[in-house]
Amino acid sequence: MTSIDPDRRKALVPAHGDAMRLDRFLADCFPIYSRRQLATVVKAGHVRVNGVRARPGQVLHTGDRLELPVWSKVLPTIQKQREAVREVSRPESEVVELHRDDDLLIVAKPPGVAVHGGAGQGFERTLIDLMREDVLAGFGLVHRLDKGTTGAIALVRGDELRRQTMELFQDPDAGIQKTYDAIVSGEPDPAEGTIDAPLAAPGHGGQARVDEARGKPARTHYRTLETFPRAARLELDLETGRTHQIRVHLASIGCPLLVDPLYAGRKGWRIPDPRGSRDAYLKRTPLHARRLALPHPRTGETVSVEAPLPADMKYALEVLRVVAARGRKRGGLPPTEGT
Repeated sequence: MTSIDPDRRKALVPAHGDAMRLDRFLADCFPIYSRRQLATVVKAGHVRVNGVRARPGQVLHTGDRLELPVWSKVLPTIQKQREAVREVSRPESEVVELHRDDDLLIVAKPPGVAVHGGAGQGFERTLIDLMREDVLAGFGLVHRLDKGTTGAIALVRGDELRRQTMELFQDPDAGIQKTYDAIVSGEPDPAEGTIDAPLAAPGHGGQARVDEARGKPARTHYRTLETFPRAARLELDLETGRTHQIRVHLASIGCPLLVDPLYAGRKGWRIPDPRGSRDAYLKRTPLHARRLALPHPRTGETVSVEAPLPADMKYALEVLRVVAARGRKRGGLPPTEGT
């Protein structure tokens, strides 16, 4: 064998390899690895025969030119990619508990679940449905998250404590902190700042809008955490909590969420993984309520929780980082899903 580059090798098939399947031939030559492991590498496109991407069952002939990877380097990478795919494919736990005591319950809302029923919901299961036992025990929601948004959401037990906590969520000076992660189209300029734009509640078509004359005060603080080709990851802190506030504010500065049917006209986003693994795919607004801090409804002591980033956003960011590292010009946009 001779070297093509530090991560590739080339060889010629000897006489004893004539008429052998590629996967069997490789297993004979590299007995330290299983035939299944080697076939996985072949299927991932890392082996070529006579300059053409190979198949595990391909029949070899004497003198065929092989291009092979360094197995010890490529196998761990493929394993990590397969684990990432399994994580994205695995159904996410319906509701993850982040904090619980007699008065306060905070959970991580999964994607695609409305917090409660309403017009257009039909027979879809809501967060209230999924938490039926806790609701029957007296816990009730004190704020909302959009259907596509994931992350921390709080419930309080008892009508009076619940009413008081709901009032706190409407008071920008009550000490409630809400931090979100978002993947957006484009890149904000400046990279950090405050969007101070009054919002009018959703009207026709369910869209809220910036309304300087009649809107209610709304402020969103943002900070750019990462940039990619035509996309960015932002951290957002809400000073107020208007309906669709983040979505409208981001669209108002020309950086709407990467997927947002209402405010960006995009129902989905897909981008190939340059490593040959599964495409990154988002079919919901990539907005995650990562951190929630609030005064305990009974004691007043601050309770702070963090909700892990969901698998679809985590994998999308991973692929965007690979695209950026490889100098690709196309990353976040345009989406290949229907609008």
